Amino acid sequence: MEENRQEQTRINLITPPDKLHNYNRTFCLVYPSDDTKSQFQNLIENFEDSINVYMYEEPENEPAYTWLLDVVKYSDFVILDIDNFPPIHRTMISYLLGYDNVFWLTKGENEVYNTISKNRIYNLDWLYDSINGEQLGI
Repeated sequence: MEENRQEQTRINLITPPDKLHNYNRTFCLVYPSDDTKSQFQNLIENFEDSINVYMYEEPENEPAYTWLLDVVKYSDFVILDIDNFPPIHRTMISYLLGYDNVFWLTKGENEVYNTISKNRIYNLDWLYDSINGEQLGI
């Protein structure tokens, strides 16, 4: 008798100082709000392939800047939740926005950020279609 097994999506959640090198699609969430986490959770429920999710929510007294910069470079998609950045780490925002794979959320308006990066998003709905190639113009 043949077993009918359905392969399940494997989600690797990775936090500093760990790194995982494989061929999975890789996401990095930087200071995500609860709402962003919830949207992301709903989004990845639809994925069929295994994924890596890097999560950066470091406390102000233990920053892992080197880790974050490395992870941003090799992630497919990076989501910055700018409104949640602690004041001491806000100096990193404009640098991170320089990467093409970085998408950012904020409730405020900032002309400098809009000039540095056209990747402003208002939610994560666009991401599922982009991943499946329907809108992959990135």
